[in-house]
Amino acid sequence: MPISVPGHNSSHGRQQGFSLLEVLIVLAIIGIVTGTVSLGVRAAGDAQGLRDDARRLAQLFTVAQAEARSAGRPVIWEYDDAGYGFRQAPRALLLPAALTRHAGATAAREFGADSPLRTRSWTSGRPVEVRVHPVAANVFHNEWVSGPQAIELHDGLNTARLLRSGNGQYRVLP
Repeated sequence: MPISVPGHNSSHGRQQGFSLLEVLIVLAIIGIVTGTVSLGVRAAGDAQGLRDDARRLAQLFTVAQAEARSAGRPVIWEYDDAGYGFRQAPRALLLPAALTRHAGATAAREFGADSPLRTRSWTSGRPVEVRVHPVAANVFHNEWVSGPQAIELHDGLNTARLLRSGNGQYRVLP
């Protein structure tokens, strides 16, 4: 009667374990899965960055409106595909809101680096296209009630929307 010992291979000359080819195939599969997951996480992170920008803008718009009320001077939100910032227009500037952004840029003063209204870059890392409706809604005056506003941020892959209701409250939509 044959006796087998645990851990001992009964077939002499055969080795137990994985071959090098089997290990390489498993490593290749793990690499493919890891790469796919990391691309999905990165895309979700970019979308999150755009939503974070929209949330930050909602807070900064509230600060800009409060600054315009307290100083009695319009605050202008300026933006391009690389970033955004705020400027405070001089008191004597009495232009229609549509012209304030263009004419007041040279006479307006920038907020300092320690101000929440300082110039910032977009966090998504890609150029961001901004659409503002109505067009002149990027000027904050000392009025207490502002009309509705819609801002759309688009970085080529993701879109975030920022809506202001008639009572001045902001909501961020994905």
